[in-house]
Amino acid sequence: MERDVNRRRFLGASTLLIGALAGCPGGQPEETPATTPSPSPEETPTATPTPEEPMAEMGAEVTVRQESGKTVYWVLPGERRLSPTVFGTPDNPRFGADLLEFRIEQAKQLPEPLSNAIPQLLQDLPSLVAVPEQAREPVDSPIAHEKLTEPTLFSDNAQITSGEFEVTYKDQRPYDRPGAPGDTPDEADLTATFTDPAENEYELQLDHIVQPPIPGYETGGGVMTGAWHHGVTGTGSPLMPKLFAYGAFWGVGNVLVNGEVATEDGFRVIHFMTTQTVRDQDYRLALDEELPLPAESTIAGRAHHTHGVVLPIRPTPDGPVFDPVPTAFELPNGNPQPFIHAMWEQEELVNSPFKQEMSG
Repeated sequence: MERDVNRRRFLGASTLLIGALAGCPGGQPEETPATTPSPSPEETPTATPTPEEPMAEMGAEVTVRQESGKTVYWVLPGERRLSPTVFGTPDNPRFGADLLEFRIEQAKQLPEPLSNAIPQLLQDLPSLVAVPEQAREPVDSPIAHEKLTEPTLFSDNAQITSGEFEVTYKDQRPYDRPGAPGDTPDEADLTATFTDPAENEYELQLDHIVQPPIPGYETGGGVMTGAWHHGVTGTGSPLMPKLFAYGAFWGVGNVLVNGEVATEDGFRVIHFMTTQTVRDQDYRLALDEELPLPAESTIAGRAHHTHGVVLPIRPTPDGPVFDPVPTAFELPNGNPQPFIHAMWEQEELVNSPFKQEMSG
């Protein structure tokens, strides 16, 4: 029984949320290897877009909007199939424990206090960069060999709710630079209100953009336009497939629940992205091998949709730490859902250099 509990804690940490789901404070740190392991060449990601994709220019702005009355989904915790393109096979795993250890060793070379905070954050939330083999189990699937059985925010489970939003991604610098996470000229404007399945009302208040100080990430100054991330790129969790983003940002801010600030203990990390559609008609999150989805096979028959994620990460003067998002939505086990993942499926590109080329 004790072995099962310890394994559950480890798996939950690797999927960003079991600390709150199981009522424990997060995964326990693994021992740090004495030497730095080297990832295989295919695990050294690049985020270079393919030549045929439109590229953003410096100073590019993308505005996206969805009005009230159109389709919004609240994503629930659930299983995630693992793409062989990203995670390999049981006999030849990729983006696993070796890469995680490598990223932790890289993080130790960051300036203080990040050299302490980021290694701990990666130990608590390994799926920011990898999925250790201990967190995988076999699955009977035409494509995937393995899956995560513990709940993740990248699941196929969702319920229709309501809401509206408008975001403007202001991409002023197309590369990251050393320095404080908030030291960037990139900006974003965001208004976002939505409900959970219990009809609690949420509002996100973005304070400022950050460059996530995660080894391997390349976020273009915290706002990117016309770029690829997630999957094998090394930027964003590999649990999300590699996707084209019309616009994306990483920032920090407050979460309001039913009109009250729920994050009085500190901001949480907010990640918004407007991307090619990666949800099929059954609302399954596609694997890399299944992309691109034909428009007629997507959930709303459209080429793009927008994701709004609030991660269980709280910035502090000593660096970012794992901390569940204080939502009001109660899961079947009686605990509040410790993350937010809202999806807007009928938005429109109001202003975008890609509007004519890629709009659906």
